[in-house]
Amino acid sequence: MSGYVKGRRFEYRVRDFFRKNGFVVIRAAQSKPIDLVCLRRGEAIFVECKTEKSRLGTRRRQELLSLAEAAGAVPMLSVRKKRKLIFKNLRTGKIVQTDQIRSQS
Repeated sequence: MSGYVKGRRFEYRVRDFFRKNGFVVIRAAQSKPIDLVCLRRGEAIFVECKTEKSRLGTRRRQELLSLAEAAGAVPMLSVRKKRKLIFKNLRTGKIVQTDQIRSQS
């Protein structure tokens, strides 16, 4: 399976998680400038999805932080670790537990 296919499948998994928790999710074409825009009752989260072998570069990270700041959104990085979804707030550097995302609904 190619890296592109793995990445897309992971994006769909993250998208489905947010949808199940009450978000409207928009997946950006070719992941430009971000992978997912998640919206729920005035709340906005911009998500960049990365599989185990890919990394979020400094330039891409700064772009995501700038876009999130301009939109009033929370910038998040989503990775998969041992088949589990992990979310990290890029502004604070803290891990966001999945139940914290769920509890807002």
